[in-house]
Amino acid sequence: MATDSLYDTREVDGITVVTFRQSQILDAMTIERMSTGLKELVGGREGGRFVFDFSRVTYMSSSALGMLIGIQRRVTRKGARLKLAGIQDDIMEVFRITQLDRVFDIYKGTEAALEAFRKNL
Repeated sequence: MATDSLYDTREVDGITVVTFRQSQILDAMTIERMSTGLKELVGGREGGRFVFDFSRVTYMSSSALGMLIGIQRRVTRKGARLKLAGIQDDIMEVFRITQLDRVFDIYKGTEAALEAFRKNL
Protein backbone atom coordinates (compact mmCIF):
# COMPACT_ATOMS: atom_id res chain seq x y z
CA MET A 1 0.00 0.00 0.00
CA ALA A 2 1.37 3.40 -1.00
CA THR A 3 0.52 6.50 0.97
CA ASP A 4 0.58 10.15 0.00
CA SER A 5 -0.79 12.98 2.11
CA LEU A 6 -3.59 13.31 -0.47
CA TYR A 7 -4.52 9.67 -0.99
CA ASP A 8 -3.73 6.05 -0.13
CA THR A 9 -3.38 3.29 -2.71
CA ARG A 10 -3.79 -0.43 -2.30
CA GLU A 11 -4.16 -3.44 -4.55
CA VAL A 12 -7.23 -5.68 -4.36
CA ASP A 13 -7.40 -8.61 -6.79
CA GLY A 14 -5.13 -6.77 -9.24
CA ILE A 15 -7.24 -3.59 -9.04
CA THR A 16 -5.64 -0.39 -7.77
CA VAL A 17 -7.87 1.34 -5.20
CA VAL A 18 -7.11 5.01 -4.58
CA THR A 19 -8.75 6.40 -1.43
CA PHE A 20 -8.68 10.17 -1.17
CA ARG A 21 -7.74 11.45 2.29
CA GLN A 22 -8.79 15.10 1.95
CA SER A 23 -12.35 16.03 2.88
CA GLN A 24 -12.18 18.97 0.48
CA ILE A 25 -10.36 19.08 -2.83
CA LEU A 26 -10.22 22.79 -3.52
CA ASP A 27 -7.01 24.68 -4.03
CA ALA A 28 -4.98 24.70 -7.23
CA MET A 29 -1.76 23.49 -5.61
CA THR A 30 -3.46 20.43 -4.07
CA ILE A 31 -5.23 19.61 -7.33
CA GLU A 32 -2.01 19.95 -9.33
CA ARG A 33 -0.12 17.69 -6.93
CA MET A 34 -2.96 15.18 -6.97
CA SER A 35 -3.14 15.30 -10.77
CA THR A 36 0.60 14.70 -11.15
CA GLY A 37 0.55 11.71 -8.78
CA LEU A 38 -2.53 10.13 -10.34
CA LYS A 39 -1.24 10.60 -13.89
CA GLU A 40 1.99 8.89 -12.87
CA LEU A 41 0.05 6.05 -11.23
CA VAL A 42 -2.25 5.55 -14.24
CA GLY A 43 0.51 6.11 -16.80
CA GLY A 44 2.54 3.23 -15.50
CA ARG A 45 -0.18 0.64 -15.98
CA GLU A 46 -1.26 -0.32 -19.48
CA GLY A 47 -4.67 -1.98 -19.27
CA GLY A 48 -4.85 -1.33 -15.53
CA ARG A 49 -8.02 -1.23 -13.46
CA PHE A 50 -8.59 1.59 -10.99
CA VAL A 51 -11.18 2.50 -8.37
CA PHE A 52 -11.11 6.05 -7.01
CA ASP A 53 -12.77 6.08 -3.58
CA PHE A 54 -14.26 9.47 -2.68
CA SER A 55 -16.05 8.37 0.50
CA ARG A 56 -14.09 10.86 2.66
CA VAL A 57 -14.54 13.78 0.24
CA THR A 58 -17.33 16.24 1.07
CA TYR A 59 -16.49 18.97 -1.43
CA MET A 60 -14.71 19.19 -4.77
CA SER A 61 -14.04 22.34 -6.78
CA SER A 62 -14.77 22.55 -10.50
CA SER A 63 -10.99 22.39 -11.05
CA ALA A 64 -10.94 19.03 -9.28
CA LEU A 65 -13.69 17.80 -11.63
CA GLY A 66 -11.61 19.00 -14.58
CA MET A 67 -8.62 17.10 -13.23
CA LEU A 68 -10.75 13.93 -13.05
CA ILE A 69 -11.80 14.35 -16.67
CA GLY A 70 -8.12 14.60 -17.65
CA ILE A 71 -7.32 11.45 -15.67
CA GLN A 72 -10.22 9.63 -17.34
CA ARG A 73 -8.84 10.56 -20.79
CA ARG A 74 -5.40 9.27 -19.82
CA VAL A 75 -6.91 6.03 -18.48
CA THR A 76 -8.79 5.50 -21.75
CA ARG A 77 -5.67 6.17 -23.86
CA LYS A 78 -3.77 3.55 -21.82
CA GLY A 79 -6.48 0.95 -22.44
CA ALA A 80 -7.19 0.99 -18.72
CA ARG A 81 -10.50 1.30 -16.87
CA LEU A 82 -11.58 3.62 -14.07
CA LYS A 83 -14.54 3.43 -11.71
CA LEU A 84 -15.48 6.05 -9.12
CA ALA A 85 -16.96 5.08 -5.76
CA GLY A 86 -18.31 6.61 -2.57
CA ILE A 87 -19.29 9.98 -4.02
CA GLN A 88 -21.32 11.98 -1.49
CA ASP A 89 -24.85 13.04 -2.50
CA ASP A 90 -24.04 16.76 -2.85
CA ILE A 91 -21.09 16.02 -5.14
CA MET A 92 -23.12 13.42 -7.04
CA GLU A 93 -25.69 16.10 -7.79
CA VAL A 94 -22.96 18.14 -9.51
CA PHE A 95 -21.98 15.06 -11.52
CA ARG A 96 -25.62 14.71 -12.63
CA ILE A 97 -26.06 18.40 -13.51
CA THR A 98 -22.85 18.46 -15.55
CA GLN A 99 -23.66 15.01 -17.01
CA LEU A 100 -20.36 13.66 -15.73
CA ASP A 101 -22.37 10.71 -14.41
CA ARG A 102 -22.49 9.66 -18.09
CA VAL A 103 -18.71 10.02 -18.49
CA PHE A 104 -17.70 7.98 -15.44
CA ASP A 105 -18.71 4.57 -14.11
CA ILE A 106 -19.91 5.49 -10.60
CA TYR A 107 -20.71 3.08 -7.78
CA LYS A 108 -22.15 3.59 -4.31
CA GLY A 109 -19.10 2.11 -2.60
CA THR A 110 -15.69 0.64 -3.28
CA GLU A 111 -16.85 -2.93 -2.83
CA ALA A 112 -19.56 -2.46 -5.49
CA ALA A 113 -16.96 -1.05 -7.92
CA LEU A 114 -14.59 -3.94 -7.21
CA GLU A 115 -17.41 -6.43 -7.74
CA ALA A 116 -18.25 -4.78 -11.09
CA PHE A 117 -14.62 -5.27 -12.16
CA ARG A 118 -14.74 -8.91 -11.00
CA LYS A 119 -17.86 -9.42 -13.14
CA ASN A 120 -16.12 -7.52 -15.97
CA LEU A 121 -18.79 -4.81 -16.09
